[in-house]
Amino acid sequence: MSEINNIKNAGQSGLNSTRNVSARENSGSDKAADVQSSANPVRTDTVSLTDTATQLRSLQQTLSDTPVVNNERVEALRAAIADGSYQVDATELAQNMINFESQLR
Repeated sequence: MSEINNIKNAGQSGLNSTRNVSARENSGSDKAADVQSSANPVRTDTVSLTDTATQLRSLQQTLSDTPVVNNERVEALRAAIADGSYQVDATELAQNMINFESQLR
């Protein structure tokens, strides 16, 4: 088992020295690339979005700005419960429960 570890360690040190040599070699070629690039105009990449992508981005921003909880509605319900004016329609509640259960299947 120690032989496997020695092989692995030897291989890793060889890779590191190769990388260092490559880095040294590239530093000289970078100067040549700088000289060549100054003679040629630099091209830049551009991105254009379709109308659909722009609309999706706008919609995503609108959704992220919309609060998850409607605080005004929550406060109105709390006040109605507190003063006793909140009434539950048992028939509507039962129908909503049936509809919910049917969507789960």
